[in-house]
Amino acid sequence: MARIILAHGLLGFGSALPNDPLPYFNGVKPLYESLGHDVRCPGVAPLGSLESRSTALAQQVQGYWPDDGQAIYLVGHSMGGLDCRRLLARHPDLARRVKRLITIATPHFGSPVADAVLRPGFVGLPSPPQPLSQFFAHDAGALADLATRTALQDPDVPGIDYLGIGCDATTADDPSPLFAVTAGLGGFGATPNDGVVALTSASRSGDPDWAWLFQHWLVDHGEAVGWPSSSPQALLDAASQPPGDHLYRYRRLLDFLLK
Repeated sequence: MARIILAHGLLGFGSALPNDPLPYFNGVKPLYESLGHDVRCPGVAPLGSLESRSTALAQQVQGYWPDDGQAIYLVGHSMGGLDCRRLLARHPDLARRVKRLITIATPHFGSPVADAVLRPGFVGLPSPPQPLSQFFAHDAGALADLATRTALQDPDVPGIDYLGIGCDATTADDPSPLFAVTAGLGGFGATPNDGVVALTSASRSGDPDWAWLFQHWLVDHGEAVGWPSSSPQALLDAASQPPGDHLYRYRRLLDFLLK
């Protein structure tokens, strides 16, 4: 039995319910539990800063499992991956218990969508968006930590395996209008992206030699956690039954996580 954390991203939520009707990682917790693993989905401030979110995450992980020497595995989607990296960098007593971190669609080098929202008068609109920009920049904190950058905010911790999975929806047969809008806002152009994060930002360099087998998913940012948004019906179908290809990806991911 492995101890696994599923860390949610910006605007996300955790789950303390055994049969959560609307999980952030759609169907993943019951899938992993059916295979005998102890899976937790902590909740942190949806719009909180990286520092506040990672601190809350660390406190919850420590509360779940007293230090008995058993390994912990981390999976983070989007900003959840940055939360996990900050946890490992700032909490050495907890980091020494972690064996591997897999990040999915995580903006290791930031997202131009965050840049656009933080820019006063973004998308060419006048003053109404500015309070929103100020809210994110000064009151919520999250987007300021998601702005583009040229270096990792938190270096790798020796002794822990890191794998970054990037997503690309630019060739999707049934694209999501929602993520087409965010991709346009971010100005990705022809750059492979999932609508929020560029593939190069999520699939960071320095991963293990076997990473090439698994670090590129042909899905958008929401589909990466099992929530397709190509149509309202697609969302309803996913709420009723997690997509089979999504569950297959996470079953394979588990093999790499516990490798």
